Amino acid sequence: MYGSVKVWQETITLPTWTTGAEDPNPMFLEKRVYQGSSGSVYPYGVIDTLTGERELREYHAVWMENDFIRIMLLPELGGRIHRAYDKVKQRDFVYYNEVVKPALVGLLGPWISGGIEFNWPQHHRPTTFMPVDFTILQGQDGTQTVWMGEAEPMRGLQVMTGFTLYPDRALIEITGKVFNGNATPRHFLWWANPAVKGGDAHQSVFPPDVTAVFDHGKRDVSAFPVATGTYYKVDYSAGVDISRYKNVPVPTSYMAEKSDYDFVGAYHHDERGGLLHVADHHVSPGKKQWSWGHGDFGQAWDRNLTDNNGPYIELMTGVFTDNQPDFTWLDPYEEKIFVQNFLPYSELGNVQNANTRLALKLVREAEQLQLGIYAIAPLENIVLELSADELPLYETQLTLKPGESWLQTLQEKDAARLTLQVKSREGELLLKYQEHQAQQTPLPDPATAPAMPEEIDNEDELYFIGQHLEQYNHASRYAADYYRRALALDPQDYRNNVALGTLALNAADWSLAEQCARAALLRAHRLNKNPRDGEASMLLASALERQGDETNAWDHYYKASWSGNCRDAAYWSLARLAMKRGDIADALEKVDISLRFNGSNHMAMALKALALAELQRGSEALKYISVCLEQYPLSYPLHCVSWMINQDDETRDSLLRVTGCRGINASLLAGWLLSIGQKETAKTMLAMLDCQEAIPMLWRAALSDVASERQHFISLAQHCHTLRVRFPNTLDEVQMLQKLDDSAFACYLLGCFWYSKRRYDEAVACWHETLEEAPDYAPAHRLLGVYAWNKQHDSVRAMARLQQAVALEPENARFRFELDYLSKLTGTSVSERLRHLEENLAVALKRDDLTAELLSLWNSCGRYADAAHILRTREFHPWEGGEGKVTGQYLLNQLHSALQAIERRTFPQAIQYLEEALCYPYNLGEGRLPGQTDNDIWYLLGHCATQSGETEQATAYYRRALQGGTTLNAGRYYNDQPADYLFWQGMAMRQCGNEAQAVQHFQNFIAWAQCHKDNVPQADFFAVSLPDLVVLDVPAAQQHQQHCLFIEALGHLGLGNITDYQRALQQLLAINPAHDKAHLISHALQSGIFS
Repeated sequence: MYGSVKVWQETITLPTWTTGAEDPNPMFLEKRVYQGSSGSVYPYGVIDTLTGERELREYHAVWMENDFIRIMLLPELGGRIHRAYDKVKQRDFVYYNEVVKPALVGLLGPWISGGIEFNWPQHHRPTTFMPVDFTILQGQDGTQTVWMGEAEPMRGLQVMTGFTLYPDRALIEITGKVFNGNATPRHFLWWANPAVKGGDAHQSVFPPDVTAVFDHGKRDVSAFPVATGTYYKVDYSAGVDISRYKNVPVPTSYMAEKSDYDFVGAYHHDERGGLLHVADHHVSPGKKQWSWGHGDFGQAWDRNLTDNNGPYIELMTGVFTDNQPDFTWLDPYEEKIFVQNFLPYSELGNVQNANTRLALKLVREAEQLQLGIYAIAPLENIVLELSADELPLYETQLTLKPGESWLQTLQEKDAARLTLQVKSREGELLLKYQEHQAQQTPLPDPATAPAMPEEIDNEDELYFIGQHLEQYNHASRYAADYYRRALALDPQDYRNNVALGTLALNAADWSLAEQCARAALLRAHRLNKNPRDGEASMLLASALERQGDETNAWDHYYKASWSGNCRDAAYWSLARLAMKRGDIADALEKVDISLRFNGSNHMAMALKALALAELQRGSEALKYISVCLEQYPLSYPLHCVSWMINQDDETRDSLLRVTGCRGINASLLAGWLLSIGQKETAKTMLAMLDCQEAIPMLWRAALSDVASERQHFISLAQHCHTLRVRFPNTLDEVQMLQKLDDSAFACYLLGCFWYSKRRYDEAVACWHETLEEAPDYAPAHRLLGVYAWNKQHDSVRAMARLQQAVALEPENARFRFELDYLSKLTGTSVSERLRHLEENLAVALKRDDLTAELLSLWNSCGRYADAAHILRTREFHPWEGGEGKVTGQYLLNQLHSALQAIERRTFPQAIQYLEEALCYPYNLGEGRLPGQTDNDIWYLLGHCATQSGETEQATAYYRRALQGGTTLNAGRYYNDQPADYLFWQGMAMRQCGNEAQAVQHFQNFIAWAQCHKDNVPQADFFAVSLPDLVVLDVPAAQQHQQHCLFIEALGHLGLGNITDYQRALQQLLAINPAHDKAHLISHALQSGIFS
């Protein structure tokens, strides 16, 4: 009855805006916050520049199609669904972006809008702009599945995602399999991220029981769909439907607090069609909407991300999570499997329930009942029954094909609770909706931050806080601090020892891992040697094996196997060691036991197949591999063993195709092969894949017994590092690098691993060793400078190292930015910083962040025309969440220029500058947020109007300058009100005749500064976005001191105490000579506007 599913591959061409090069230098971003969790990017390189150039670029596309929908997948762009088309209604049911236009939104930089992105193991998927593996499988009953996946080096996990089309269903089914192939627990998140068309006709379709929504980290809460309070600094107190795009003016996230329904969606009223996501809410509870907001700010981001396709909404769907950030644990060798479905629907508007067969509508509107059904699968002779308090009201029989809808209007007869249910002709219940009755329940409370470790005396609480910080990949608190506090209270606490020891093992600190494991076992074994939990024995065995003590590791793995929670992992480890010993039969016996307890460890499956082959059971091995590959089609070990057994072109080509010859895949295979004693095979495999990346080349060097060949591979590794940047992050890679003790480059990379794990002494020792062999290796000088500043607080040594790095690579714009940034932090004069930048102007202009510093210096020293030229002519590309840097310089430039005009008494020109400041030029890449009070602009406009004799207009301007909040705290985020706006508020009070109020206002400034000068703010536990890619820490105490001095200076100026103002200002400028707002206020005072 229905046509077959078609899958084909082709090369397509898409207009593509290009990015800058990947930076080969590691970015140790220990304090960066991104999407509510750590913004650390290690072991990846970053791309933080965009070229602003467009070209036609070819992509390899995989198409899937049945009679109802057509799907385009792009393996080269993170395996995303790039296009999803409803053939029945002839419309894209996800937002289709006709260009690939990356903006700096992703964790590593480039990110594109449109289609469906699959975020894992954190936001935004590190590999969202990178190629992934894929293969195609023909299924039963006419289905076809495209499997896409990758091994991800940040967490050491592997994902396989199956995209399945059925001949008779208008949906795409997505099966995710996430596997932890490590000896320690790991965490991940999964949020599928479909984009849908925005605009005034868009509406989010959340289930009827969603009455409250949370912000990131549950730090704030709102009623839903009608918001009644303040959310994202927007006043919705009048009652505003925030399910509508047109009602949300600012960038806004909201996530359902809870729901017992299995669907979430979006509907476009003009197109009379939408998108639904259907998944078991017990597994996939996450239901989220994000938009940039319909205002000027959001429109700027729309322009950054597309040429002509307009605004979009992210309708995110989370698995094992209901909030962001929200991660879930994976035990060693555990696999988690989940299923999501995405589908188009039409005509129904908001729906009240849906599954993978149909969607239902039942609403009361204008004294009528609206009933509707949308068919996802064939619905033949179904029976629709409507009842009120179990009394029948209406019944009909229907037949619908997938993609068809049915609507009916009935008169509303009473207020009794309605139930709509659909049954098959045999009476089977297909779907039901019982009218939701809203209850007046209070909004849930937002989350609160946990106490600091030193404030807690309970080991249990310390353990669970530490686990939370690990699990959520927290940016400003560290789990180890909580575990250490617990162990200070009780040195033998079992769980905290295991937790700290696990962190140590992950950091390749074998001795500390062993120490913690033995301390835990002292407690666990005090009364008997057979505790219920085997984790400490597993940890000890792993630490001993990594130290080369396989005999004692064997004994402790066996002890761990007595405990049910470790049986599969213990027997897998014993099987590996048996293979290394050459006892193949024993290895087979033990891996069979492991697989009996854990049938999803495809590394163990591959070992079993190899053992069968080596026991002369090759045919059985190949049949076993074939069966396993049906479930794990992207398993590198299974494909590798198939090639090892067959030694033919077909299996060789399959291995090459599935791995994509990518470095992480080769590295994981090499580590796996060595763990089962297959050194020669590892060498052959690496040669066959011939990955042109640094770490696979270093593997080849480490495994080579020929000195000249070894040096050849080391040389190639250093060359390849800049082609595809990845730093070491697996324990196998660490042990490989330790064997290359004669390589300065390998030593440098090993130091990078140590630093990423906060093992600073070991890192510094490696980098010094690197420089002994290669004294002109600039990246090592750079990192020693970063260490000197961040950890030793030695500005002299840090400056010397960064100057040396710049001297060695004078064209390196990042190095020059970091040197200038350090100069800024250490109080170098404006003129000295400016001289260095202007002497290397072409280099400085390579980066937006360094250009912003140049603009700041020009604005600070009165070179407003130079700054204005750059601001008019350069295309800027902001980071999401880091907005305000360039637009801040634009505002300063306009204000300084206006003040110059005021000094010349050319008030019409001043007014022009000020009015222009109220709208950002498109080339700055940013828009203005509603709610910006612009007190300085309105005050200066008032002054100009006064001087021009326009008294009534001046009064109106001054009144506008009174608007805004009252907090003097330093702003943390781009959308916080600048504290100096309160100064202009106070001056406006005076102009409006409220002298006493103004005096009290400015006295509060001085009192606040005195009261808070010793209260250095702590990092915001619930911070969502502090995305700066800056490796040099900004001292919090110094930053706070600057803010207090500035507030004090403003207070004295407002009171007319010029001497005290100048004293505080000079103190401030001694710390930060380029303090932007200090220079602006000084210029304002100089201009005479306060006289």
